[in-house]
This record gives sequence, structure tokens and C-alpha cells, in this order.
Amino acid sequence: MITTSSLLTICISAFLAVFLLLLILAIVMHLIVIIFPEKSSAINPIVIAAVSSTMSSIFPNSKITKIEEIK
Repeated sequence: MITTSSLLTICISAFLAVFLLLLILAIVMHLIVIIFPEKSSAINPIVIAAVSSTMSSIFPNSKITKIEEIK
């Protein structure tokens, strides 16, 4: 039979195991981002088309004149 103290120990060890796994995954993801940095380029035409169509559906009688990327 599982006692209260052993159940608490199991819960704490499971929490720590998940926390450790997430920490390892975060470090691996950080290393991947450092090794393979994002290529900065001009705004993708697909993104411009998606923004234009979305804004046209939200504001039907408006005209989009300029789209800028804020960094």
C-alpha cells in the first residue's frame, strides 16, 4: 500500500524529472538557435499577401499602402 509520504516522494521526483527534461530541451533548443541563426532578409511576399488579405477582410473599405517589419 502506498503511504502519504511515499506518494509525496513520487510526486516530487516526477515533478523534478519533468523539470529537468524541460531544462535539457531548452538548452538544446538554445544551442540549435545559436548554431543555426535565422537568416534576416526582406519581408516575404507570402507574408505581405497574408497580411493584406487579413486586413482587407477586417477593414473592407480600406487600402493598404505600406507594410513594415518592426524589429
